[in-house]
Amino acid sequence: MGDDRQQLAVDDVIVYLKANPEFFLHHPDAIEDLVLSSAPAGTISLAQRQNARLQTKINQLHEQLHSLIDTARQNTELQARVHTLCLKLMDAPNLAALLPVLVSELKQQFNADEISLRLFYSESEHDLPETSENITQCHIDDEALKVFDKVLGKQQPVCGRLSNAQKAVLFGEKQDKVASIACLPIGHEPCCGLLAIASYDQDRFHANMATDYLAFLGEILMRLLRTHYHVNHDE
Repeated sequence: MGDDRQQLAVDDVIVYLKANPEFFLHHPDAIEDLVLSSAPAGTISLAQRQNARLQTKINQLHEQLHSLIDTARQNTELQARVHTLCLKLMDAPNLAALLPVLVSELKQQFNADEISLRLFYSESEHDLPETSENITQCHIDDEALKVFDKVLGKQQPVCGRLSNAQKAVLFGEKQDKVASIACLPIGHEPCCGLLAIASYDQDRFHANMATDYLAFLGEILMRLLRTHYHVNHDE
């Protein structure tokens, strides 16, 4: 009785596969669980097809592993660069010393081509040291900043590409040269500025980069800027 049911099932499978010769093409996952033997010379067996699919999956896993390792290495390097930069910024005695250090170190540590710093004020402008760097002040409700509403609203750094309107606010005539950017709000509640680290290389800053360390840099910079502003006004 049991043999008849088993034979019937086998016959059903054979009939079905003959009626649907492309079954394994449409359902390749079914191949992986089959127990197969090699085919005669000159033919491609299901076993060979199975091995090919498994090898493809192994290759994909290797690529994913290498990608994770590379990302981890980049994040470790980023942590070290941010740590070094923060120490140098905290050693700056005043705003006149802090701003040049910020720009020069960002260009060196992050291999950046352009740096843009926009400092926000709510009532009146602060006294900033004269500099040839791309550092300016703007009112926190300036219409030009509307293009950064999402960035400032999330209060998190973004890496990759910005819109032409955003690049125009940050880099003016040099906007066409800028291909990739790490853009971070400086602190929050309220945000006291916007810092952009830019490269002419479109792959230098990308969306998969870790942003935790950049957020930390923004918090440190916020506290240093507020301290120096306060000192300047007291004087």
